[in-house]
Amino acid sequence: MAVPLSAQKLASSRKTFNIYNLFNSFSFVFVSGSIITLFALRMGAQNSIIGLLNALVYITFFMLPLGKRMVRHTSIIKVFGWGWVIRYIALIPILFVPLFASKGQMGLAILVLILGTAGFHISRGVAMIGNNPVLGLLSTGGGDKSRSDQGRYLVNVSVVNSVAAILANIVLAFLLGEQASLWTYAIAIGIGIITGLIGCIFLFKMPEPDAFSSKDEQSLWDVTKEALLKPEFRAFIFTFMLLSFLSGMGRSFLPVYAKQVFAQGDDAIMVYSIVAGLGSIVMGLITRLVVDRLGSKPLFIIYSAIGFISFLPIVLIPGSGAMMSAPAMIGLFLSVVHFLSSFGFAGEENAAQVYYFGLVPKEKMLDLAVIYNLAYGIGGSLGSFLGGGMLEIFTNVGLSTDVSFRVYYAAICIVLAVVIYSMRNLPHMGAKSVSQSLSILFSPRELRAFDLLTRLDQSASAHEEVHILQELGKSESNLTQKELVEYLHSPRFEVRSEALLALESIPELDTETIGALIREVKTNVYSTAYVAARILGKQRSDTAIPALVDSLDGPDYMLQSTSMVALARLGYRPAIAKIEEVIRSIENPRVRISGAYALELFGSIDSIPTLISCLKAEDRPANVSDELVLTISGILSINKEFYLLYSEFIEDNRSGVAQLTAHAHDLPLGKEPLQAWLSAVEALFAPTPDTVPLARFLLSSSKITSSILILSDALLDPKLDYPGFNYLCAYVALHIETLKDY
Repeated sequence: MAVPLSAQKLASSRKTFNIYNLFNSFSFVFVSGSIITLFALRMGAQNSIIGLLNALVYITFFMLPLGKRMVRHTSIIKVFGWGWVIRYIALIPILFVPLFASKGQMGLAILVLILGTAGFHISRGVAMIGNNPVLGLLSTGGGDKSRSDQGRYLVNVSVVNSVAAILANIVLAFLLGEQASLWTYAIAIGIGIITGLIGCIFLFKMPEPDAFSSKDEQSLWDVTKEALLKPEFRAFIFTFMLLSFLSGMGRSFLPVYAKQVFAQGDDAIMVYSIVAGLGSIVMGLITRLVVDRLGSKPLFIIYSAIGFISFLPIVLIPGSGAMMSAPAMIGLFLSVVHFLSSFGFAGEENAAQVYYFGLVPKEKMLDLAVIYNLAYGIGGSLGSFLGGGMLEIFTNVGLSTDVSFRVYYAAICIVLAVVIYSMRNLPHMGAKSVSQSLSILFSPRELRAFDLLTRLDQSASAHEEVHILQELGKSESNLTQKELVEYLHSPRFEVRSEALLALESIPELDTETIGALIREVKTNVYSTAYVAARILGKQRSDTAIPALVDSLDGPDYMLQSTSMVALARLGYRPAIAKIEEVIRSIENPRVRISGAYALELFGSIDSIPTLISCLKAEDRPANVSDELVLTISGILSINKEFYLLYSEFIEDNRSGVAQLTAHAHDLPLGKEPLQAWLSAVEALFAPTPDTVPLARFLLSSSKITSSILILSDALLDPKLDYPGFNYLCAYVALHIETLKDY
């Protein structure tokens, strides 16, 4: 059994790794990517050389097998850390490139740039064998049970990297200006070497991820064959490799496109890199909210589609047209392309990484990381290298620069569309569908709910949990159920109560949540079971009926009360007899009020005698009697009109009788019936009440229903002397002809 990191150790290690990432990502902008491309272009390098330099980025991933061999003889952190140190040392010769160029040895200068870049990425590849195990340890906590924030943490790392990259790009843009000299480039790379070495200090402080490396001696070939025999891993890895290939083809040449088609300066290129970084950050902020709840597959597809969309403007909008004549329009156009491209492809890579961590068991993490990164490296390097060659061919056959790039990106879009369509066959692994995910991503309410869930995961006290659960209750999001159910196991009563109230606000609960509520009814008697019963009634869940029926015989009067109402809402008529028995035998006011309301919901005329018998009870609280009277009116379907008159009567008997009399005069009763009714009412509410005249009035009607017989019989019962019941009978006498014939 794997021993997880303690909460304090995990938090400390994550913080240290974030500091390392800040320095590392800041450094990476100064020693790789656009700056190397611009450095080479400043020396007059052709597109084929640019393609080669971009392809060298991916040589990293071909060196992972060497790193895998090395970790068999030493710790993962040592290989990771010292490999990172050596990669910066490999860059030092590049600092002398301006010296060679100043002596006219431009070919040698470009060669040194190529060799230094190759050395950097070779050493980086050896060291990167430790990246996934460290990420695996920090994202899962190292235990056998993965943390709920695994995907969010992986995206957080990406956000930290993007923030550092934006800061670096801002500094670099000011440093380079519009036309930087070769020495300026060398100074910038020197800054990157220094900051990168500082970051290595923090890398050596990371805990050793022992549980994320295999103990066997399988060869890479055997590991690859074994992994590719599994159809789900095979489908994922080939899809990932194709996307890396297309991303390498497209993103690597965006700086070249901006420079050659629109004559953008070096500082403008760096600004577009900043915009691209913003795209990565926005992507990260959105992804960290949703990835653990939507799943990685739909995001994998959606972000790939956004990458596809980012290249379409290049295909559809001519660079030399009137639309692109204004510098501001060019800047806006290129900013949108860079933003969407980074948003889409960085998101695709993040989603792929989360998908990979969910697909691969941790003991295979180190071995399969080699395959994962090789797929990324093969795809990216081939894309960059072949992309440069394709652009050279287009130029040699006589196409203009603008047309060459439009044809080039059109080809990328066609293949990318096919790959995205094929991604629907990837295993879901419990993820939402793409359509569901899109509806959530475009819903401020759902994103707000996910943000609250993130804060809930990070809460440090029961008081904070209660506050956030109250906010979640207001969101009414249908996608918070799984997390809310987990809080039903909290040791704090208030937390459990608020979690239930939040669930009650959700219009439709799923089967698993209903099951959790049924367990709550059975196990948390005297505490929160009654709230769960109330929710089950509102959800119209027939599976809850047995548990609710059993609760009617239980000792918890609150649970009894809500269970009766819940059964009525479920329309479970076999429970009527049991509910009538309960309210006759139990004098608890809450039980009688709830039972009466349940019988009103059933609407059975046969329940009126039970309600009347409860009205005969001695020492009954007035509010219970009034509830019983109103319940009878509800069963008779006269409660809407009767309620206002009865409210007046309860407040002031004399005023209520006067209002009822005025109501009688407004009805077309005829003179004699009205006079008879007035006489009966006068006797009914005299200082010594006489119920016989009203009973006779009821029985003299041409329409005698079972309800009339029951009420008239009850009026003559000397044990039933509640004025509210008499008032009900007086009102019923005015509306006999309109009563339903049960």
